[in-house]
Amino acid sequence: MSPAATESADFAGVEAFAERYVAEGKSAGMLTLVSRHGEVVHRHWTGYADIESRMPIGEDTIFRIYSMTKPLTSVALMQFVERGQCALDDPASRWIPALGKLEVYDDGPLQGEITIRRLLTHTAGFSYGFEPDKYAVDKLYAAIWQQGIQHRSLEDLMGSLLELPLLAQPGALWHYSIATDVCGYLVEKLADMPFGDYLRSRIIEPLGMVDTDFEVSAERAGRFATLYGPNEQGSLTTLETPERSPFVPSLSGVPVRLHSGGGGLVSTAPDYLRFAQMMLNGGELDGRRYLAPETVALMTSNQVDERLLPLAFNGVAAGEYPGYGFGLGYCVTIDPSRTAAAGSRGDFGWGGMADTYCWIDPAEQLIGILMQQHLPSLVHAGRKDFRDAVYAAIRD
Repeated sequence: MSPAATESADFAGVEAFAERYVAEGKSAGMLTLVSRHGEVVHRHWTGYADIESRMPIGEDTIFRIYSMTKPLTSVALMQFVERGQCALDDPASRWIPALGKLEVYDDGPLQGEITIRRLLTHTAGFSYGFEPDKYAVDKLYAAIWQQGIQHRSLEDLMGSLLELPLLAQPGALWHYSIATDVCGYLVEKLADMPFGDYLRSRIIEPLGMVDTDFEVSAERAGRFATLYGPNEQGSLTTLETPERSPFVPSLSGVPVRLHSGGGGLVSTAPDYLRFAQMMLNGGELDGRRYLAPETVALMTSNQVDERLLPLAFNGVAAGEYPGYGFGLGYCVTIDPSRTAAAGSRGDFGWGGMADTYCWIDPAEQLIGILMQQHLPSLVHAGRKDFRDAVYAAIRD
C-alpha cells in the first residue's frame, strides 16, 4: 500500500503501472520511488516479497541489485583518478599485468591498450558470456559462471577470467561485459585492500547505506525478497529463496567470498536513493564530498566514440536506440527524441539483472527507483513504463 502521507494524485499513473504489473503476474511485487529537488514526492509498494508466505513488499525490503553495483564501483575507481593515483587513459596493465598479455579470440595479440577509460565504458573488448550462440568466446565465459563463483575470491575469479581471450580488440566495440568487475579488482590493487572493504569504508558506510552489502546478515534475512522468473507457461516461479541464496551465508551455510564490482550488492530503495542523490548533487551529500562536480559531469556524459553507437544494450528497453550513449559507469541520454522512453538530455542511469532500475535526471532534479526481483530483466517493458509514467506525472 502507498503511505497516506506521501500519496499524490500526480503519481496515480505510476501507482497504476505497478499495480497492473503485479496483477498481470509480470512481477511478484514492485516498489517505486521518485524524488525531486532532494525530497521524496512518491513512494509506493504493491505485491509480495515472497508469494508463498504472503510476505508483502515494504520500504525496507532488501533486493538483489546486481548490476546497479556498477555505478558504485565506477565512483570508487574515479576517486583514485581524482587523487591522481591513475589516469583514465593509463593502461590498466600497469596494476594488473595479466591485462597486457591477453589475446583476442580469432584475432591474435592486442593491438591497443586496455585503458581505465575503456574498462569504465565497456569498450575494453571483454564479454559476459550471455550470448554463446552468437559469440564463440561466450561459451568460455559461460563455463566459468556455471562453476559457481560466490565462493571464490575476487583475485581467484580474476585469475580465471583473465586467462580467457577477448571478444574484440580494445576500443573496437561497445559490449556489455565483466569490465566493471575488472574495475573492482583495479580498485583493490590501487587501494591495497580488499575491494569490498574499500567500497564499504569510502562509499557505503559514509553515505549511510545501512542495508547495502555483499551479503545479507542473519538479522536482516527476514527482509530479503525471493527471486522469481517466468516458467514455460509464462507464470512466475521461484528461482531463489533466502534460504537457498548465496547472499545469505547464515542460511545457506556457504560464506560469501566474492565481492563483485559488477553485480555483487544487495540494497534497499532508501539506501540507493542516498547514493543517487549524491550523484545528482554533483558528488556531495550531507556536507561530505565523494567526487568533484567535474568528475560527476565526466562520468555522466557520453564517452563512447560515435562509430561504436548505437549501444547494443541500453538498460532501459530491449533493442538498439541511437539516442543513448555511455559514460563512465552509466548509460546516458544524448538525444531524448531517439530513445526508448521519456526522459531528458543528460539523464543517466543503470539497472540490475533482477529488473531493478534507477535513473537520475539533472534537468528535472529527479531520481526514479524501481525495485523488484524478476530474472531475467527486460522481459517486460517495466523500466520504460515506469519512466513514461513518471514524466507524464511531472510534465502534465
